[in-house]
Amino acid sequence: MPRWSFWMKLADFLLLYSGSSSAASVPPTRQCTPTNGDTLQYREEGVVARAPAASPCSKLDLDDAQSLPGWSKLEQYARETWGDGDWTITLTLLYKDKLATMCVADPVVVVMTGDSQCNETRVDIPPEKKDSNHIKVDEGYTNTGNWNITNVTTAAHAEFFKGNFQLPNITQVKLDSLKAVGLFINAPDNSFVTIATNKTFKDTELTPVPDKRCIGTILNQQCITPAQGRIQLVATGYIWFNYKTKRAPLANPKGGKHSRYTVKIEHVLKNATDRSAWIDFNGYMNTSMRTDYFDECRWNFKL
Repeated sequence: MPRWSFWMKLADFLLLYSGSSSAASVPPTRQCTPTNGDTLQYREEGVVARAPAASPCSKLDLDDAQSLPGWSKLEQYARETWGDGDWTITLTLLYKDKLATMCVADPVVVVMTGDSQCNETRVDIPPEKKDSNHIKVDEGYTNTGNWNITNVTTAAHAEFFKGNFQLPNITQVKLDSLKAVGLFINAPDNSFVTIATNKTFKDTELTPVPDKRCIGTILNQQCITPAQGRIQLVATGYIWFNYKTKRAPLANPKGGKHSRYTVKIEHVLKNATDRSAWIDFNGYMNTSMRTDYFDECRWNFKL
């Protein structure tokens, strides 16, 4: 991506959704307000503008493509297939079915980097109203991940992505692997959040017992777990080699002559590593789990 584009995005886009360090630098005349869904909104001098929606993919430009580890193999393929010569390379938009993109590999795997620090308490759930036996029981887990981006890529720099994150099994609170959606910007000093939950709310009637006060009670577990991950961005699609003179393929010298030939990135770079870039992040997960509900009736002493 051209450097001018990067700085424009920093000024008009990154600051709208970045972490605390970036948010602090937003001019006081600009108010940032996240909106529902995957778009961002900001208001400045009475004008409302929207940042692009988060997406699993972004369009690949020439700078992006040339930063890929296997770029030299793509040029070598063109030389061996159509020959040397003066060419220009484009990622054309003339053919809508022959674009090139950079996409988040699914899933983004998060791994623990240390032990969970947990505490466990039993919590009372009193009736919602006085002299009532009706309670609302909330059970299940909520896993909130707070992440900081520590390393970004040259390709797709400053783009707004959406990815599916696979969070680790936290054995101390008996959770299986969790999945959550995360929205993030491929730029330094940015932060983002993932939330996975299966929490449910159930209306429950307590069975009254004479001279006793009945309540619900549930086991509440809270854990903080350090973790990290790598987001893989993978390039696919078409790159065009535009020769100054028409030519036939070297393997068929009597064949038709053309000045434009296309290479499909994944056909030449079959190993995804050769057409990938990685974003690193770390942080922690705050996990809450409520289980083991039961009723409890206590003597209702009246002094």
